[in-house]
Amino acid sequence: MKTRILQVFAVLLLSQSLFAGPIDTFYRSIRIAFSYSPAIFPLEWQQSPISGEASIIENGERMRCKLLTIKALDKYPADVLKLNLKSVYWLKKMSFYGVEYGGTNSNSAVYLTNDGANLGYTDNYLEQTFHHEFSSILFRNYPSLFDSVAWKAVNEKNFIYNDPEDGVGAIRNNASSQDLDTAICRRGLLTQYSMSSIENDVNTFAQNLFAASEGFWDLMTKYPRIRMKVYLLIKFYNKINPIFTENYFRRISNN
Repeated sequence: MKTRILQVFAVLLLSQSLFAGPIDTFYRSIRIAFSYSPAIFPLEWQQSPISGEASIIENGERMRCKLLTIKALDKYPADVLKLNLKSVYWLKKMSFYGVEYGGTNSNSAVYLTNDGANLGYTDNYLEQTFHHEFSSILFRNYPSLFDSVAWKAVNEKNFIYNDPEDGVGAIRNNASSQDLDTAICRRGLLTQYSMSSIENDVNTFAQNLFAASEGFWDLMTKYPRIRMKVYLLIKFYNKINPIFTENYFRRISNN
């Protein structure tokens, strides 16, 4: 009788696990988290005026998020992850300054939202958002390896990034599209959002180096300014780890 009870209990646990999807777990020493409390955010983010808020991701999306996280993490060498990333948090929604965010990052964590593929949270969008946010951490952690002077020199003369709030204003004003925009590629910019700040400009190139939008690599041939920024960013990543070459990015970005 006791054995039968244990068997039933095991079946119930298994069915609950299959229904709920994965709980918080680790991959390559990185925590992949699906739980939520305000404490996942730095204390400053919890307070006004940032006033960070979030909601728990749907159970049915958790396995997809886990698999996409694994895919994204596998594109980085172990030492790059060990030195720069501890956690990846998946949420349904999150907001700061009263504005909804698709992703953000702290010193050693990436925060991503997913409200379902039918609302635009496709696999490619989610993976791109991870690389976008992780590139911010690398951008901050290795400032001496990035040639910001050369990067800005690629832009048209007198071009000024247009958001003093470093992207918050762009999101608030509905000017944060991440779709490749050939109308501005001749100016050395990939998307509407990349016009907001140099960091967001770098992020947008990074997300395409690791998980390319359709047509990204073709833009290098057509637009010299795009080509120069791609090479500058590859040079930055190559200084972080020599595995990062143009051939490497071309191979992984469409997988």
